[in-house]
Amino acid sequence: MTTMLRDHVSCGRGGLAFAFPAKGGTRMVRALVDDQAHAVARALLRRPRGGDRFLAFRDRGGRHDLHSDDLNEALRRLSGTDVTAKDFRTWHATVPAAVAVAVAARGARATEAARHRQTVRAVREVSHYLGNTPAVCRASSIDPRVFELFEQDVTIAPALARLGEHGDFGRPATQGAVEAAVLGLLDG
Repeated sequence: MTTMLRDHVSCGRGGLAFAFPAKGGTRMVRALVDDQAHAVARALLRRPRGGDRFLAFRDRGGRHDLHSDDLNEALRRLSGTDVTAKDFRTWHATVPAAVAVAVAARGARATEAARHRQTVRAVREVSHYLGNTPAVCRASSIDPRVFELFEQDVTIAPALARLGEHGDFGRPATQGAVEAAVLGLLDG
C-alpha cells in the first residue's frame, strides 16, 4: 500500500477500487466496500497538496507521502513490538495456506507425493490470491512451519469443522476462529 499511487485508487458509490501493478508487472484489481475506508480514501484523493502516493500523513511539518519506513516505525510504536508490514504480509499468506492444506482429504495426503501435490496446490492458490509468483510466495510469504506440520499430518482441520459455531457473520472466513487456529498451530 505504501507504493500505491493516487492514480491506482478510485472511489465509487460506497466502494473503493484498487488497480495497480503487482509483482512481475501483473495488473491487480481489488475492491473494498467499507464506509470508513471509503471516507478516508476520498479525503486522501481530494487533498489539495501532496505527492503522487495515495497514502499520506500530516504532522507539524505538513503533509508527507507515506513510505514503508514511516509505516514500519508507526507499527513498532503502536504495538510496542518489533513488528513490520512484512509480518502482516506473511500472516495474510500463512492463514489461507494453512486452510488450503487442512481441507485436503485424508486420502489425498496419505503419501509423500500426495502431500507434495497438496503443498504445491496451496502455494499456487495463495500466490494467485496475493498476485505473486508461486516461488516468491513459498520463499517469502508463507510461514514454512505450515508445510512442515502438514508433512506430520498436523493441520487446522479440526478448527475448520467448527466454523460458524460462534456466529461471526459478516467476518471473512480467514479471520477470527481460523486465525486463532493458525496461531495455535504455529505456537504448538
